[in-house]
Amino acid sequence: MVKKYFYIVFLSLVLSTFQINAFANRDAEQGRSYFPPILMYHDIKVTPINGFDVAVKDFIKQLDWLAAEGYYSLSMEEFLDCVNTNRPIPEKAVLITFDDGYEGIYKYAAPELTKRKMHATFFIFKDGINLNLPGYPYITDKQLKELAANPLFAIQSHTMTHPDLSNSPKIKIQQEVSTSKNFIEAYTQKPCRIIAYPYGHYNQDVLQAVKEAEYEAAFAVADLGLMGYEAKYTIPRIYMGTIMSENNMALFKKYIIEYKNMPADAFKERFGELPR
Repeated sequence: MVKKYFYIVFLSLVLSTFQINAFANRDAEQGRSYFPPILMYHDIKVTPINGFDVAVKDFIKQLDWLAAEGYYSLSMEEFLDCVNTNRPIPEKAVLITFDDGYEGIYKYAAPELTKRKMHATFFIFKDGINLNLPGYPYITDKQLKELAANPLFAIQSHTMTHPDLSNSPKIKIQQEVSTSKNFIEAYTQKPCRIIAYPYGHYNQDVLQAVKEAEYEAAFAVADLGLMGYEAKYTIPRIYMGTIMSENNMALFKKYIIEYKNMPADAFKERFGELPR
């Protein structure tokens, strides 16, 4: 009887340890090192006029280098399927994303991506559609609908008006997050499953609103910490721009190859602060 009691206690301890380890492993899988290199582009131009631009010729070199090195561009669906089931991200996978919706994504990025059968996700804010700023025209309604119809591409949320959500009142955050989700779904007739924070900024109110709106993941820029939420709601990205093409794409290659080991302060909004 005593032996049976100790056996039951021992078995309970083993099962408890297994469960604790299982949860720990699951958490580890969803840590920062779980995610693949995620590239964040803005505009693609023949001649860059701002640090966040990427020249067409350099964009082509970057895509060709990824292809030559055996990297695979994940679709947003593939990425989320892995994240939601805790399956490992395929080796040598990257996620290509674009913020805001400048005209260059339609004129230059989309054709080069299509030519190579590479996937990309475009984060669009509603008020940017058809906007024509000096030097920075945005995508038109007609162009965006063409991109949305291309199976290689996903159109996802970047809010309605592109505010800094981290400096917005709660009601504004909730409206921007939920209304933009509804807008994208009505516009594309496809689920809007992910959001990119304008300026890459977030706080606990933002994270709460995003989760309540039932987004499945969210992209930032800098690694500002988890703030008590799952890592998938604060995913940092590699800030692409003119600096990534210097010295035979040295920094571009470094970020791709060493992404999982890059320190948190490597993910910056401003290029002048990026390590060389």
